[in-house]
Amino acid sequence: MRGVTTSFSDRGAARRDAVLAVARKLLVEEGFDQFVLRRVAAKAEMKLGNLQYYFATRDDLLEALIRAEFEHDLAAVRRATTIDGLTESARALVRNWTTGAGAVFGTMSLLAYHHARFRRLNHEIYEAFYRELGVLIRRVTPGLSDQEIRMRARLITSVLDGVAMQIHAGATNRTELTKRATALVTSIATAPS
Repeated sequence: MRGVTTSFSDRGAARRDAVLAVARKLLVEEGFDQFVLRRVAAKAEMKLGNLQYYFATRDDLLEALIRAEFEHDLAAVRRATTIDGLTESARALVRNWTTGAGAVFGTMSLLAYHHARFRRLNHEIYEAFYRELGVLIRRVTPGLSDQEIRMRARLITSVLDGVAMQIHAGATNRTELTKRATALVTSIATAPS
């Protein structure tokens, strides 16, 4: 009996992940207005009731999608252990944020202006991101105060957010912009205090 439960849990987790992939694609390609449970269920080739077994509301689905996207980004930051790793991580984040994740995080940021749930989520995600960047900054530039590390983490995040927005808005030289942004991220992280 235990094996059946585990198998169902594995299938359930796989189905949940598949739904999140469909939901991400719908949000990125068709926008928030089209991000409704009925459409997600149809795209996932499942009944609405089955979708609601995993995600009772659109907000539940959107929050799960945002959290999954964020975990992907945190993994990129956590893999970095050196300054070269930070540079590669910055490139990976910009690449991700300009190929879909920007739509996910942009939706969260816009909803944060109007909905307490997404305002809390936005705050939680940025704080976690600053902490993870702080660990890396402390590793590559030892001796900085906690306040200095936090400020650098915020600046790095601002640079990465900004370059992703500029690329999404149609910046003409994506490669050069990404290259300069990652150089700036490296400079911020390693500058003497």
